Amino acid sequence: MTLLLVLGMASLGLFISDNQNRLLRTQLHDFGNTMALQLAKLASEPILSENSLNLRMLTTNLGQDEKVLGAGIYAHDGRLLSATGIQPDLTAAAFESAETFAYPWFRQTTDGSPERLISFITPATYQGVRAGSVMVTLSASQMDQATVSARNAIVYATLAMTLLASLLAYWLSRRLSLPIHHLMEATRAIGRGDLAIRINQQRNDEIGYLFEGFNNMAAGLLKKSQVEQVFSRYVSKNVADRVLANLDEVRLVDRPIEATVLFADITGFTAMSEKLQPSQVSELLNEYFSHISHACSLYGGVVDKFIGDCAMLAFGVLEDDTDHAFNAVSCAVLIQQLAARLNEQRRADGRPEVHFRIGINCGAMLAGNLGSDERMEYTVVGDAVNLASRLCSEAQPDQIIVRQQLYTMLQPRIVAKAERTIPIRGKSAPVGIYSIQNIHQKGQQVLESNLQKLLDAQPSQKSRRAVDHA
Repeated sequence: MTLLLVLGMASLGLFISDNQNRLLRTQLHDFGNTMALQLAKLASEPILSENSLNLRMLTTNLGQDEKVLGAGIYAHDGRLLSATGIQPDLTAAAFESAETFAYPWFRQTTDGSPERLISFITPATYQGVRAGSVMVTLSASQMDQATVSARNAIVYATLAMTLLASLLAYWLSRRLSLPIHHLMEATRAIGRGDLAIRINQQRNDEIGYLFEGFNNMAAGLLKKSQVEQVFSRYVSKNVADRVLANLDEVRLVDRPIEATVLFADITGFTAMSEKLQPSQVSELLNEYFSHISHACSLYGGVVDKFIGDCAMLAFGVLEDDTDHAFNAVSCAVLIQQLAARLNEQRRADGRPEVHFRIGINCGAMLAGNLGSDERMEYTVVGDAVNLASRLCSEAQPDQIIVRQQLYTMLQPRIVAKAERTIPIRGKSAPVGIYSIQNIHQKGQQVLESNLQKLLDAQPSQKSRRAVDHA
């Protein structure tokens, strides 16, 4: 913008200077021609009558004009009849022209500098007969000086206007580019995840409307992020991600899958809750459900739901997992070992111990959204799920129960013992169940590492006692 303004002002200055020069040159020529024609008209008759006195009066009077540096009257043969001031050296051929013409020439001034002069020569005629010629000499240096002065004035004016235009362009560019720079920085902050960024500038122009729209967008993104975070706490994160990624089709497609379901129930919870305050019951459930959720995620499972004091976990539901059965058993062993370690701390603190009974089953089930258009949940249903719940109810405290088919499938990788055979409503044949003791040594290293991760996430004993006292 500044470059365009400078080029525009420079072009305008050159145009005005050129017009000024042309105007001054035209005025000088018009003045010289007028003076020469007037002198020729007055001198034509005295030339014919050879009235030298009259001729001298004409040149003398003309020489009194300060603009005229010289005047001369010549006979038709080029002989000088009367003159005043300076005269150029002209040949007789210069006086043979039938029209007025200008003759430029130079002379040295007293200070040695050259001075440009112009002599205007015109024929003097009387009644159609050429009597002679007259010449008027003017200084072109004065015109040159006036031209230089006019050019300088135009140059200075152009520079002043250019400077003013540059300052104006700079101010406009700052007014336009600086807010855009702020908007770019705020956009980068949004990209980095800083959704609390706002542009606190009040403007009543289009950029102000843009700032307002950006702030509204940032507020909407922040609210959306908060909703997603809250939503992810009410359902599994993987389920939340899939739902949020398909907002146009909220109802996830129901599909039959092969998966494993784990039910973990706190034994004696009803009797325990009668001895605790409601806030203590809530704190206990939140603590252990948090442990179960972390243990589930370590083995690639998802929390299907929390039912009272029972947690339902699913493995191999949202993502393909060919080892979902073993991952579910490993998660169950991790939960029991973690509960045992936590019970040691609870006994030391004088708090009641918490024991889990766990039932696991794998098989065909249907995964999808169940519910109405107003409220739905993503879950798994089927006979395999019902059997896992029944196995959980058959388990004793600190026990993990699986059916015989699952034990047979995982026998080389788990340590278990046969328990008994239980009848299942709706099934003609009873179901043999096994109690999982541990997993094979190949999985022990991962199990111990995961157990340490969960223990490291625990608050210190001193802090926990302070919370309990409060």
